[in-house]
Amino acid sequence: MFVNASNNAVAKLSSNINSSQTSLTVDDASIFPDAPFLITVNEEIMRVTNVSSNTLTVQRGREGTGASSHNVGSNVENNFTAGTYQKLVDEIEALKQQSGIAEMGENSNGQYIRYENGIQMCWNEVYNDDSTSASGALYQKQISFTFPKPFVYIPSVSGTERNDVANYVQWTAIRQVHTDGISAYAICTSQDRPGFYGYQAIGRWK
Repeated sequence: MFVNASNNAVAKLSSNINSSQTSLTVDDASIFPDAPFLITVNEEIMRVTNVSSNTLTVQRGREGTGASSHNVGSNVENNFTAGTYQKLVDEIEALKQQSGIAEMGENSNGQYIRYENGIQMCWNEVYNDDSTSASGALYQKQISFTFPKPFVYIPSVSGTERNDVANYVQWTAIRQVHTDGISAYAICTSQDRPGFYGYQAIGRWK
């Protein structure tokens, strides 16, 4: 179960507590979020289950820390803990499993999604604004892409393009496809015009 959190929430312990007490009093509990939330007192992590005025009801020794005595004036901090991080990771993994996603990410070669059923999608684009050469009535430049993740078989690939200028037409023509990348032509009706040229590929990763 997730816990709530506040930024920079640090209070002071109002009195000494021993290792078995399940409530403690702080100088100002208003800085903390609504229960449940975690606090750290010295090296002990506690789970706060209820707040009444400045009194916190706690579960002691959470996340492998030991319950111990703490002196008046000790900092009572609402910190981000390793356990909280792990719960977030677990939740993300659970959502990925529900969606059928085995892996997703990006690197210098673009973005990709791998699904548990073996389907993979990859995509990327580059910006080009120069060095197009005439080819009949059109202008073209050869470009190439390496897939961010390889396919096991040659994938199906379509070209993508976009620009924000209305007085010329551009498109990406796929020239050759391999399991690890493609070569293509960036084609335009006007020479040296800026635009984004890219691809979308779908195939199998297993």
